[in-house]
Amino acid sequence: MNKPYIEIDRITKWYPYQDGRIFHLGGEKKWIKAVDAVSLSLRQGEILGIIGESGCGKSTLGRLLTRLEEPTSGDVRIGGVSTKEMIRRDPKQFRRHVQIVFQNPFDTFTPRDTIEKILMRPLRNHRIGANDTERRKICLEGLESGGLCPAEDIMSRYPHQLSGGQLQRISIIRSMFLQPKFIIADEPVSMLDVSVRAEIIRILQDMSRRQKAAVAFISHDIALTRYISDRIAVMYLGRIVEYGDADDVIGQPMHPYTRALLSNCASIDPDEKTTPAAIQGEPPTPVNPGPGCYFAPRCHMACPACFESYPQISHFANGHYAACQRTAE
Repeated sequence: MNKPYIEIDRITKWYPYQDGRIFHLGGEKKWIKAVDAVSLSLRQGEILGIIGESGCGKSTLGRLLTRLEEPTSGDVRIGGVSTKEMIRRDPKQFRRHVQIVFQNPFDTFTPRDTIEKILMRPLRNHRIGANDTERRKICLEGLESGGLCPAEDIMSRYPHQLSGGQLQRISIIRSMFLQPKFIIADEPVSMLDVSVRAEIIRILQDMSRRQKAAVAFISHDIALTRYISDRIAVMYLGRIVEYGDADDVIGQPMHPYTRALLSNCASIDPDEKTTPAAIQGEPPTPVNPGPGCYFAPRCHMACPACFESYPQISHFANGHYAACQRTAE
């Protein structure tokens, strides 16, 4: 169980920068570095939280992991097999192994189809169940296990007749039918009422535990990510700046950016007193950033060396690491 099952190997996505000019004479070609050489790993049944400010590249990373976008370079391996090779050999099998839960459940389903058609379609496509009678039974049992009762009534409805929380549960249940090996949950509860978030999280945790599926949980909600995740990766301007066990990253943050994020996050302990740390200015442009630490212009700990070259990774106990010049001192 300690061996990585999902290996993200220096995955990168650069977009050519378009500034409205028709010709670029003699200048350096510019790139938007949305995701820049990200390397992570997940074990079977593990939930990895990926946190960071809006625009840091989290959702782009999620699309790369599912091959909804092709990376500029790098690869993702599942059980030692390249996902690029998996798609080349059998795209349908790849889509069964890798599933994504999107942020907006109202955009997930075809509005003209009933929930029965929506749930039955992947079962037929992947030949799950001996016949439609058995497939319909699978659908009813799945809805009931997700707290969607009466299941018969839910099956006959259209997406617009259900709430966001109900649709998100159906989205996860539909993914469960395929028994995926890797699930990317991209802000799956950010558009839902607080009252239903816990149920969505419970379903994700249950699916990860029972099916031993690795889950990448993408969120800007640090408190929620802390609760659900085994390990946490902190992302800033396309790069991972800190990574480790959830308790280590939350309890002993090593990167100044992580500390600032946590200081602005509400504590689950009502008696804990915290002083929010202000992050000065806006994130720098992702167009040809560098050469130094991307966070340096906003960091109160920055020194001259921070602006000269991107920092090397400093390793701590339990696989915890951070990319920070000052931490390495």
